Amino acid sequence: MNNTNNNKNSNKSNYINNYNNCDKYSSSIKNYITNHPTDDESPPKINKSVIERIYQLGNPICQYGLYLKYSKGYKVFKIPVDIGAKCPNKDGTLDKDGCIFCPSMGRPISVKYCNSKYSLKEQIEIQMERQKKKGINKFYIYFYPGTNTYGDIEYLKEVWDFALSYNEVVGLSLGTRPDCISNKVLKVLNNYVKEGYEIWIDLGIQSMKEETLKILNRKHTVMDTINSIKLCKKHDILVCGHVILGLPNESWNDMMSTGILLSKLGIDALKIYPLIVVKNTKLEKIYWKGEYKTLDEKQYTHLLCDFLERISPYVLIQRVSKDKTPDEIIVSPTWNISRLKILNDAINELKRRGTKQGYYWMGYWLLYTYILLIIIYCI
Repeated sequence: MNNTNNNKNSNKSNYINNYNNCDKYSSSIKNYITNHPTDDESPPKINKSVIERIYQLGNPICQYGLYLKYSKGYKVFKIPVDIGAKCPNKDGTLDKDGCIFCPSMGRPISVKYCNSKYSLKEQIEIQMERQKKKGINKFYIYFYPGTNTYGDIEYLKEVWDFALSYNEVVGLSLGTRPDCISNKVLKVLNNYVKEGYEIWIDLGIQSMKEETLKILNRKHTVMDTINSIKLCKKHDILVCGHVILGLPNESWNDMMSTGILLSKLGIDALKIYPLIVVKNTKLEKIYWKGEYKTLDEKQYTHLLCDFLERISPYVLIQRVSKDKTPDEIIVSPTWNISRLKILNDAINELKRRGTKQGYYWMGYWLLYTYILLIIIYCI
């Protein structure tokens, strides 16, 4: 018991020391906090009482699956589909090289029927029938590979309408980039919300550090992310941000600042991943030159727990790792990145620490005024 208390005190002390050091304080969160001190950090459409029940039942992480279970009372499965969506960072609009971690053929997909060689109808119905045999009868359609809000709006509306034409479908989730969220797209999506559907944007954020986005060749900015989240909230669209831990040249403080800023922006959910090096990418070349090293399993688990402790307790956690990357293309890491294993490891580590998601979030706000004074003094 004494060891547990000592660990808690040590963690609190480390947290305070890290944030009192304004030289390490991320420029993105410094600028945003200074200019937007009164933003409401609470997601508007997430039921807090359901989340509080999750914690009361002894769960240290606000798992999305548990939230669906307790809020809807039935199982919902997310069906991934591929409509061959393009990316402006690969089609020449912004660049042709794409992100440094993205292979030439696009992101590797482990789901057999999430493939544009099948029609959208085939992708939905084959996967739907398989899940129905498991007793699941309600579905989201997840437009996954590529940038699924980029392109002709009439075509996009046509495929979204088709996906929602199934009585079993309760909503959509659209994978996209922060710089591809427009009022025109959100107006269409907001009409679905008015019809009673739940609409999510799966936003490829990766980091809230400007320098990191340049290293990754993302071709979008931190302000693109901030503006896209605000636009989605304005149109009653839920946002799930994708964040990578262990990116090149990112410090512990940079990673924690990403989580804090996204919490402050009122993001509804997060998917958190370790950085994976796959073949035929610029990142692979950097890796073999010895200029980048992936996290080991213990490092990732500890970083993940640090991250979870510092974000809002009301952010839903949809994932803490990736689907299995095909063995024939993965370079590093070689440890088991199975999301279920990593989730269990994180739960056990948080229990060992005697903490949970959001454990330091209120502490952050208690330090808020003091940090602002330090920032102003440093400037």
